[in-house]
Amino acid sequence: MLKDLGITPAHYIAFAWLFWAVATDLVAIYALVRSQGFRNPAWALLSLTMIFLSFMGMRHVVLVIPLGVAYALWCVFGIFGTIGIGYFLFQQKISRQKQFGIALLTLGIVCMSLA
Repeated sequence: MLKDLGITPAHYIAFAWLFWAVATDLVAIYALVRSQGFRNPAWALLSLTMIFLSFMGMRHVVLVIPLGVAYALWCVFGIFGTIGIGYFLFQQKISRQKQFGIALLTLGIVCMSLA
């Protein structure tokens, strides 16, 4: 059934790399906040290293998944993850306006993925 949708083993590998890219990006975001504006060198170095690894993961993704879709997925998963990190680890609040924006982002990504 998935083969009928055009999903190949290469897509599974690309999505694994996408997961890697998002996960390393989220570690980078967490480390960036902990670095206190790059005042803490260890956290700053971790942040920069994770960003590098995230881009290296995306390098593999864009070979299989169209660039616009790959970047949109990376961004939206990164946004959701960053919102979760902010909410759960840094006690940041999510206003109704932000919730509406998140819903619009979700709708936009779904539309892009189905096109």
